[in-house]
Amino acid sequence: MTYHYQPIQLSEFKRLENILKELEAIVRRENKRHEMDQHLMIGSLDVLEDEIIPLVDEIVNYDPTP
Repeated sequence: MTYHYQPIQLSEFKRLENILKELEAIVRRENKRHEMDQHLMIGSLDVLEDEIIPLVDEIVNYDPTP
């Protein structure tokens, strides 16, 4: 007997929500580590916190009302 499973289809919006949650979790984990033990460079972490996460958050939590 052969089973054919299709991958779960996620909407692109849901994928962005998941990416946002993952990025926020990465930043939280990195901030808990000592500066010498961090996996990301400090500049990369700043870019995530100050630029990338706010932009993705703006897309995910878009409010069309003025």
